[in-house]
Amino acid sequence: MITITKHQQVWLKRIFWSILLLIIAYYLYRAFYYRFIKEGLGPTFWNKQFWFSLHIATAVPIILIGPLQFWDWFRKRYMKWHRLLGKIYVVGALFGGITALYLAITIQFPESVIPLTLSSALWLLTTASAWITIKRKNVQAHRLFMIRSYTLALSFIFVRILNDLVEKHNFLSFIPNSEVKAATYEWGSWVVPLLVVEFFFAWLPSMRQMKVKKIHPVKATETVES
Repeated sequence: MITITKHQQVWLKRIFWSILLLIIAYYLYRAFYYRFIKEGLGPTFWNKQFWFSLHIATAVPIILIGPLQFWDWFRKRYMKWHRLLGKIYVVGALFGGITALYLAITIQFPESVIPLTLSSALWLLTTASAWITIKRKNVQAHRLFMIRSYTLALSFIFVRILNDLVEKHNFLSFIPNSEVKAATYEWGSWVVPLLVVEFFFAWLPSMRQMKVKKIHPVKATETVES
């Protein structure tokens, strides 16, 4: 079995977050350019502009807050700021999730309604669960629900990565139907990352646990006389 030292873990985390932040910055730039410059928000303010603008205004800041909240050094030294940013994250996720839910339900592509609606609903659910668990002082459960919540928040980025792979690099070429292809990568943008999170933070630790000793039932002959 490969053993990773604590020093190596620190560097692996730094590399992971550095790459993720670069990807986030690139795709946020792409999204802003496409929506606000190239395509525009829509013909009327109350049609899509209001909901999309509110979604962007609430979802993007919490995507940027996420890495800071998971940074051990920052959390241990600035707990007050960690708690304040956590509250901002919850409020932002609440509005971001509700607006994402509306946009998913009213999207003009029928194949996208179910995957986007479910991901929005799960984002709201995991964020609410993170809030409830920390209010009950269950730090471990809070951490796991926050990881799940942030993973779902990043589906905004993952779906664009998969779209680029499909459009530019012929990913999913074995699926001839374009609508089925779009639905597939929209499901994959949040289901696959969430499964990876569950594997590393739930399944793998459970499989590594020591074997629990079997407790034999007490026989009738072993009962203690009163």
